[in-house]
Amino acid sequence: MAATYKGYSKLAEKLARVTHFTCEETDCLLNMYDSVVGTSRLDANRFRDVMHSVFGMTDDIMLEYIFQVFDVDRDGCVGPEEFVCKMSVFLRGTLPELVDYCYSVYDHNRDGAVSKDEMMQLLRPHVVTLPPGEERDEVAKDLLVDLAVKKLDEDRDGRVSRDDYTAAVIQEPLLLEALGACLPETRARDEFLATFMEKYGRKLQQQIDILQVVLGAFTNNCLLLKDNYGNEWPHY
Repeated sequence: MAATYKGYSKLAEKLARVTHFTCEETDCLLNMYDSVVGTSRLDANRFRDVMHSVFGMTDDIMLEYIFQVFDVDRDGCVGPEEFVCKMSVFLRGTLPELVDYCYSVYDHNRDGAVSKDEMMQLLRPHVVTLPPGEERDEVAKDLLVDLAVKKLDEDRDGRVSRDDYTAAVIQEPLLLEALGACLPETRARDEFLATFMEKYGRKLQQQIDILQVVLGAFTNNCLLLKDNYGNEWPHY
């Protein structure tokens, strides 16, 4: 049973205690990490590829900012512990955890506020169709940035602070991703959660199966030796 932590690594046990995953789930996520990284590192490019292929996230600017949040120690790559801990929030975070995560993504330069220029960078990719004669930046500012400021800027200073954002989202959770999609769509998230254990849990089960075969062979050999030598074991 996963609750007893039997058959899992010490790292999986540790992560299960501090995330929203069971020990079995953390083990599967570590297997996923190993299969993605191999002998390399989970750098920004490889991280972007994972988010593209697994969750269908394609906004490269946003993915760069998400990578920066996953890379907690800022060493240029996401380690296995960072990966599992941030995936816990990414996939199963509570509202306070998601508020902290999303704002950390939006405030990518970590200065404590999201300016209108930063909002422009975040929201510009979401302008898909343009009215005749309009420029993308003008539409992004007039339609999206101004609306975001109106909804999120509680103290009306032209910027969105962490306190502004937190107060607005706690009052209206639908504003969580008002500055851009930094979480997987519900369908992609649910599909991943429904299938990742089957996909990435096979490695562990294979290891267990191999160990059982080895132990079985060892036991049989011991029984044969006992039959041949009785209680006197051979000495070499």
